[in-house]
Amino acid sequence: MAFVTEQMRGGTSAGQAKAMNGSGGSFAAAGSSASDATLITASVAIITAADGTKGVILPAVSPGESCTLFNNSGSTCKVWPPTGAAITVVGTGLGTANAAHSLLTYKTATYLCQSSTQWFVTVSA
Repeated sequence: MAFVTEQMRGGTSAGQAKAMNGSGGSFAAAGSSASDATLITASVAIITAADGTKGVILPAVSPGESCTLFNNSGSTCKVWPPTGAAITVVGTGLGTANAAHSLLTYKTATYLCQSSTQWFVTVSA
């Protein structure tokens, strides 16, 4: 996705460009399963309050869209895919439907929607 300023140079209004790029936000992890986790509603987000069991759930989006999360908590954050989807498990395969990805403390991960049932994840070193 192009930066807001690049889109504006191409004739897109500032409001439209910001809407197309999503917004940042801060979300407190909650719950202990996908059914009561905090729904992420921004394309770039900081996660707080994770304690190793609490987490967030990715939104149901279109293929090609992504969500970048930074875990600013003192513990691992569970990141669940939308119901019925799977998140890749680095080094082992495509993952299991409805299984959470563990986003470690002070790590950034980008989750890319490949299809309604598959998400790819890239985690910072």
